[in-house]
Amino acid sequence: MTDAEKKALKAAHNKKYRDANKELIAANQKKYREANKELVRERKRAYREANKERIAAKKAADAKTERGRKLDKLRGERYRTTHAERVRELHQKSRDKRAPIAKEEAKQKRVELRDSYVAQILRMPTNLVPPEIIKAERIRLKIKRKVQELDNDRTEKKCSTCREYKPLISFGRNHGTKDGRSYECRLCNRERKRRDALLKGLTFNPRNRDEFGRVRKHTPEELKTAKNAHAREVYARNKQRRNYETHK
Repeated sequence: MTDAEKKALKAAHNKKYRDANKELIAANQKKYREANKELVRERKRAYREANKERIAAKKAADAKTERGRKLDKLRGERYRTTHAERVRELHQKSRDKRAPIAKEEAKQKRVELRDSYVAQILRMPTNLVPPEIIKAERIRLKIKRKVQELDNDRTEKKCSTCREYKPLISFGRNHGTKDGRSYECRLCNRERKRRDALLKGLTFNPRNRDEFGRVRKHTPEELKTAKNAHAREVYARNKQRRNYETHK
């Protein structure tokens, strides 16, 4: 019997033994891997380092065939199922590494008004939006940005009630608006509150304010006049009370 025949006979015998003892062989291999994790990992790493080109060529060849793609997909699913925690950590590292780059890319898209950003504003996929629609939407966004810049630089505002342009100081603070000012000027706001109070049967006593809504400061003459009037009123009231007690 020649050497080739001996090798063929031994290979057939080994194949027959493996087919007959699949479960036993798998159990022994699993037990060995669990007992020698570091050794097995080191051997795999050494094999990959020594056969980089061969592994890359095999992956490229498998990617061209349907069977190779299915096997690669199955291997990936098996690895993700077995090493779920490791896969989660790798994904998190990738996201953390990608986050600043993605943020900068999104900023550039917004500044340059790229097609993908315009399609995102329209809530449509980029490949489904016609070029003329993207062009028109880009012009609209440019006009909107220019108007916002002019609004930020303006010193006057139009009142929504009296329809007059007044300085920004004539409008109250409102953090819910874009410019931080109310839509209604202070005078119209005070007048509206007065009307609402009268409709409810209440009295409305606004503080003494000027046209800009600021508390009006009295001059010394006004203060002296008001003080004398108050003194006269108190004197008259006390005199009336004394006369009433005398004639009682």
